[in-house]
Amino acid sequence: MNAATSAAASPPIAAGGAARVLSRVMHGLGRLATITAAIALLVELAVVLVSIIGRGTIGHGPLWSDEASRLALSIIAFIGGAAAYRGAHHTAIRLVTDRLNQTMRQAVCAAIEWLVLIVTATTAWQSIALLTASWDNVTPILQISTGWITLPVTVGLLLIALFALDRLVVGYSWRMVALTGAAMAIGTALTVLEAGAPAFADNPGSALTGMILLFFGAILLGMPVSFGMLFATLSYLDLTDTAPLVAVPQAMVDGTGNFILLALPFFIFAGLIMERGGISLRLVRFAMAIIGRVRGGLLQVVVVTIFLVSGVSGSKVADVAAVGPVVRRELKRQGYRESEGAAVLAASAAMGETIPPSIAMLVLGSVTPISIGTLFIAGILPAVVIALCLMTLIYLLARRSSRRDDLPVEGGRLRAIPGAILPLIMPVAMVLGIKFGIATPTEASSLAVVYGVVLSALIYRAMPLRTLAGIAGECANSAGMVLFVLASASAFAWVLTAANLPQALVVLLGAMGGGSWAFMAGSVVLLIVIGSLLEGLPALIILAPLLLPIAVHMGVDAVQYGIVLILAMGVGAFIPPIGVGFYVSAAVAGADIESAARTMIPYAVVLVLAVLLIAFVPEITLVLPRLLEGHG
Repeated sequence: MNAATSAAASPPIAAGGAARVLSRVMHGLGRLATITAAIALLVELAVVLVSIIGRGTIGHGPLWSDEASRLALSIIAFIGGAAAYRGAHHTAIRLVTDRLNQTMRQAVCAAIEWLVLIVTATTAWQSIALLTASWDNVTPILQISTGWITLPVTVGLLLIALFALDRLVVGYSWRMVALTGAAMAIGTALTVLEAGAPAFADNPGSALTGMILLFFGAILLGMPVSFGMLFATLSYLDLTDTAPLVAVPQAMVDGTGNFILLALPFFIFAGLIMERGGISLRLVRFAMAIIGRVRGGLLQVVVVTIFLVSGVSGSKVADVAAVGPVVRRELKRQGYRESEGAAVLAASAAMGETIPPSIAMLVLGSVTPISIGTLFIAGILPAVVIALCLMTLIYLLARRSSRRDDLPVEGGRLRAIPGAILPLIMPVAMVLGIKFGIATPTEASSLAVVYGVVLSALIYRAMPLRTLAGIAGECANSAGMVLFVLASASAFAWVLTAANLPQALVVLLGAMGGGSWAFMAGSVVLLIVIGSLLEGLPALIILAPLLLPIAVHMGVDAVQYGIVLILAMGVGAFIPPIGVGFYVSAAVAGADIESAARTMIPYAVVLVLAVLLIAFVPEITLVLPRLLEGHG
């Protein structure tokens, strides 16, 4: 046995009683972080509801609500993000790591934990200077120190560093930890020694290329995407001396400071409540009732159900997790292979990216000047077009097997239809309310939470009220992970802008020629590839502010371009070989990755062709917004 194998096989540093004590301490810290983020979520929900009541009765809500919202978002993003890391909820790509032998896989995973520890500890240390500088400043209304908004950054990053250290101590042998730690220490020392070196400072283009390669290399080896962005950002700033490292925590705070982003955790909360309340099952029955006996009927039901559920939950991965288990048993009973269910689940989830309410639309509206209400309206018809394309493909594939499914509906088909009316009222009212200025996205999302509680707990009686606290904790973790990704992406995008990436893109696109058509085609390809690597949202935050002005300059409508970006990003996230959403779909359907990837090929082709159709036929996207504006 060689030394490396011996290191992998030997017991972890902390074993027996020490490991149990350390595990309990870290579990307690993770639970405390979850509870803290959940309390911030519930308190902010109450504040928004009070604001709605105040606006309806006396014409305005509490004047301090915006200040409270910034603090709540900071707590959810960074304390909730730390809890999400403890629960291993942060998105990571394991494609390369899983193909390594056990010893190499352990070495790479241990090195990743060391990198997470170094990156978060460094950013936390830099945030202390920001915290000190902001502590003497006070907010205008509440008169509290603005340092309270920065404090969750420091605490959350320190917690993540502790959790990474815990994984190293409990999960790996001392030899593995020492070897990988020594390698990371040498790399860190070289980076510090080379800080501001002319080779990097005088060649910003080369430094930018190196940063991008460093980022993609880290995430392909399994580093969670959010920490990969922080790693590349810190490395670039240190080596080029473009700006002090304190700019990183500052950009992260700014990235979560938009009031619109509060709608994100509320939409996730509403989706979780309605899923626990049996809404997904009712929508599956409704889809079975309207599909009837057609070729490939059960797969058609999956497409229709994802379309409907997407109007309840803003998260497409959550949609897959909600619908997949409901239809999986019936798919098996009707003789479908697991790979077929996985492929249709993934393709349908990609279609659902533009069905409101969509987290991607909220994020796009927060980083660009496009109206979220207009995006909600504009995304409906493109989703319908993609759904029809997928259903046509399912029909054609089913013709070869002459399959007609018998779709049983408990209680009869007519009884299934009324059960879907109440759940579907919410997204319709929400979209129209936001579009016509009756409610802001944050207000609409908070009302969606209340509606979900009333529907699930009081009308359907499918969810006890006592489970709300647990759902709030789950929501805090999910929202914390997403907001932490947005914070990291904001810092990464800021550095890319400082490194003159927009100018480089303009030069590249100008060299390509072909006008707006070539630009649209290039954007679709770029977003599909980047969406596969980054799970979508970071790609939007980074690329949308860079590409949208170029698109408008080339005569492309901003709303249409925004929808194309979201769809291309969604396709990338749900197609093999590295789309994270594809792996979630395969896991939910119980399918083997290789067979699911082969089955997914025709669906992936149809998805790409449908996105190109929407890109080159702007009327598909713009007809509904223009129609409503004409009657507004």
